[in-house]
Amino acid sequence: MNSFVKGLLVGVGVGMIVAPMRGEEMRRLLGQRIQEFRGYLPENEQVNQYVQQVSDRVKQSSSDLKGYAQQAASKVKDTSSSLTDLAQQATSKVKQTGQDVADTTRQTVTSAKRNATTSTPDTAPFPSAYPDYVNPEKNA
Repeated sequence: MNSFVKGLLVGVGVGMIVAPMRGEEMRRLLGQRIQEFRGYLPENEQVNQYVQQVSDRVKQSSSDLKGYAQQAASKVKDTSSSLTDLAQQATSKVKQTGQDVADTTRQTVTSAKRNATTSTPDTAPFPSAYPDYVNPEKNA
């Protein structure tokens, strides 16, 4: 901060030494230039209107974004609910299929056991690789 003040004072001093015109003339010229630049600036009412328009647009955009966010959240909830229902249905079908397979397997095993105990064939279920072989258990 001190260097800024020192630089400002040095600049003012140099300006005073090399100034092309007197102070009164310089102030009059600066006043004219300021008035000229003020003509380029919009009036306060225009600035207020611009500020109001921008403010309204920001509010509208904010409202739109809030609506979009609510729609997105609703869509996510609906999708989540649908996926949950599908998962529950799939789980139920898998359980039912597993139960059906288990029941079929039990029936097959029970049927095979019943067939094995009721009918004992004299010959082996598969042809013997050694036809001349006599099973000692059958002769006894």
